[in-house]
Amino acid sequence: MPKKQIVGSILIIMVLSFICMVIYDRFKIEKEIQLAVSENQNCHGNLDLYYTDSNQNHYYLYCLNHMIVDFGDRTLELNKALEAKQINMDFVFSNLKKKDTFDDGGSIIYRNSNFALLQCNTLEGNHDTYFGPSNMQYREGFCQENAYTCSFIRTYLVLDVSDSNDDNFIYLTLREFQGEEVVTVKVNRELNREIIEDSYYEFQFASTGKSIETDINTIFNSNQLLAITLTDKMGANQINENSCK
Repeated sequence: MPKKQIVGSILIIMVLSFICMVIYDRFKIEKEIQLAVSENQNCHGNLDLYYTDSNQNHYYLYCLNHMIVDFGDRTLELNKALEAKQINMDFVFSNLKKKDTFDDGGSIIYRNSNFALLQCNTLEGNHDTYFGPSNMQYREGFCQENAYTCSFIRTYLVLDVSDSNDDNFIYLTLREFQGEEVVTVKVNRELNREIIEDSYYEFQFASTGKSIETDINTIFNSNQLLAITLTDKMGANQINENSCK
C-alpha cells in the first residue's frame, strides 16, 4: 500500500476513534447524571423562589423541598448546578415528556413519574418555570409577574351564603371563632359549590407579601383566594396561619 494511503487510513481511523470517544463520553455522562426530587409532604401550596437566570426569568419550587443532581461522584442542588453552569435546562427537559398546553399564550406542563415542570409562555411575556410533584396542575397565581411566594390558611365560620348577580360568584358572610368582626366577601363559586351555612371552612390564600394584616377585609383584598374546604376542627385546633411577609 502506498505511503500516502497508509497515512490517510491512519488519519481516518484517528478521526473516527475521536468521534466514537466523544459520543461514548456524552452518552456516559447523560447515563450517569440523575435528577431526584424530594416532595414536601405537608405542602399547603407554598412556592419558593429557587433560581433566577441571566434573563431574569424566575424558577420556583412548588411543594418540593429539593431537586438533587447526582453526577455519580458527587451531588448538587439543581439551582447550584445551573448557577455553576455544570448542567443546563436541556438536561432537565430530556427527563420529561410534554403533556398539557394552555391557551394563555402557550404555557406547557412536562411530566415524568417523579416530577413535573410548568414552562410559562404567556401573552404578557412571562417565561418563569415551576417545578412540582408529578401531579402538579396549572394553578391560579402561576405564570404571573407577581407570583405569590407562599400560601396560608385562615378558618372562618360561614354565617350566610348569598347569590351574586354574576353567576360566577357568591357572597359569603364570615366570622372568626370567638371574633367580633363580621364581613361579607365576594368569592368565585367554582372554589366550592356546596358551602353550608353555620359551618367552618378553611380558606387558603396565595400571598405576594403585600400585607401582613389579619382582618378579614384586608386578607381578602390583599391576597388571592385559592381554595375553600369544609373543616370539622374547632377552637384552638383550627388553622389560622399568619399571612406572609
